[in-house]
Amino acid sequence: MGIRVVIGSNNEKISKQLGRFLTENGMIVIGDTTDGYDLLRKVHTMYPDLVIVDDRMKGMYGHEISETLIAEKVCPVIALIRSSEASHYINLNQEALFAGIVKPTGKEMLINTIMLMVKTSKSILALANQVEKISDKKDKALIINEAKQILMKKMNLSEDEAHRRIQKQSMDKGLPKVKIAETIIRMFK
Repeated sequence: MGIRVVIGSNNEKISKQLGRFLTENGMIVIGDTTDGYDLLRKVHTMYPDLVIVDDRMKGMYGHEISETLIAEKVCPVIALIRSSEASHYINLNQEALFAGIVKPTGKEMLINTIMLMVKTSKSILALANQVEKISDKKDKALIINEAKQILMKKMNLSEDEAHRRIQKQSMDKGLPKVKIAETIIRMFK
């Protein structure tokens, strides 16, 4: 399946030309618009793999749209900008899911940038999910350890006995150990 793209440009002619070019290169243009707010609506309902945005659109500037999409981590953004507008994109240039390309640009450069952005964004999102899972697992372990410490102090249990007690209650009640641990912490604090 091809890369799904939403295009935002204040010039309908350029938008259509860009759409044809992308389609000829195996991509699927799932939406285009000349209005910045409409672009954000389309992105939030169509979930594209990539957004290509012009620096000036009706209602919003390209850097405002780019900042919004990058902050929400919706998808990667390629902004087609004039050299005179580049200063508005300085902060965005530090973002991994953003690429600013100064107009005019070559077709090959645009295609290579698109491929790189989509590939990079998938890797970044996968890594972010892994980090979140590891962090969640660590947080749960800390909560369970805190509950064990409380049981060890209040009930004079060994660490193994405290762990077995949490584990037994978890199985008896059909709840995750972390929920039992949270209850213990609330009860004794």
